[in-house]
Amino acid sequence: MKKFIIILFSFSLLLAYKVETKKWTTKDTFYGFLKKNSLPVSIYYNLPSQIKRKVKRIPVGETIFLLKNNNILKQALIPIDSKNQIQIINENGKYITKIVPIMYDTRKRYTEININNNLNYDIYNSTHSRTLTSKLIDIFNDKVNFRAIPKNTKIKILYEEKLRYGKIKDIKIIYASIKSKYYTYNAFLNPYDGRYYDEKARSLKGMFLPAPLKYKRISSKFGMRYHPILHKWRMHDGIDYVNRIGTPIHSVADGKIIYKGWIKGYGKTVKIKHKNGYITIYAHLKSWPRGIYNGKWVKQGQIIGYLGNTGLSTGPHLHFGVMKNGRWINPVKIKNSAKITLWGKKRKQFLSYINSLQKEYNIALK
Repeated sequence: MKKFIIILFSFSLLLAYKVETKKWTTKDTFYGFLKKNSLPVSIYYNLPSQIKRKVKRIPVGETIFLLKNNNILKQALIPIDSKNQIQIINENGKYITKIVPIMYDTRKRYTEININNNLNYDIYNSTHSRTLTSKLIDIFNDKVNFRAIPKNTKIKILYEEKLRYGKIKDIKIIYASIKSKYYTYNAFLNPYDGRYYDEKARSLKGMFLPAPLKYKRISSKFGMRYHPILHKWRMHDGIDYVNRIGTPIHSVADGKIIYKGWIKGYGKTVKIKHKNGYITIYAHLKSWPRGIYNGKWVKQGQIIGYLGNTGLSTGPHLHFGVMKNGRWINPVKIKNSAKITLWGKKRKQFLSYINSLQKEYNIALK
């Protein structure tokens, strides 16, 4: 914390001025913060549109810094997301705003766990982390049936904690392995592309998720069908997944949102463009989460909407479609999408990285 303040506020200021810290609450708004501290509201109106969107959803519970002189605000630091914060500087009544990075402390931890009770209990008992289990499952869920893990399965995890003012803000698994009497799987986080690969540079996940949501059933498959509302035969260019309204919808692959809005019978819809000529469509949505907009890049698994019943729909469901080079294809085919394997310079770079990681932390892969 002291290191963070020194970077932004000089020692001379700290001697003369008073530094306050406050928690951002559910009742706080950026506009209200400006009014409360006698700051001109033009500060908000002069922000770029992207920053305006972010200051409207400042995370609740974040710590903000205020530097005051005789109760007059001279500087403020307010986090606007996990990486950046807005800095407001009062220079003799003239206000300057900057976007500056948030300074974090990081520490690496390594643990080895034998699963004798259940996965969640044993990992928490060893690490006191409530998020490691879900992160581990997300890495290996294409390989391991976590509902039936054999007893005495050995798990190794090397992970990095990101801390701010002593509180853990995020956890990132750098290396993990699962070894039972039936199988052994290793996963290394590639720092160059953010994906997990095994020791042979093969990704643990395909380009696409098998489905964009957790669903109860499929009500309509891909192909010709008798439309329940239009009462005529027509091509159904996707799959309809049924679940309750509000179920989170995830992007099945990394990509760029090329459309967010209303499309006739589709209702509220999101379209995402992926590499290799793929486009996915998510229709009949109830709503979108904050931060989803045209032109935004999203990661595989990121929530891009919530299941609804908008447009020509007979009940709550998601219409999910996949287009390849301008033609609709059966979404079932992407379930068996090829794993990504690194080749050439990228492969050499990755293998060199994991070799140094193995030496540094004495990681044995067998």
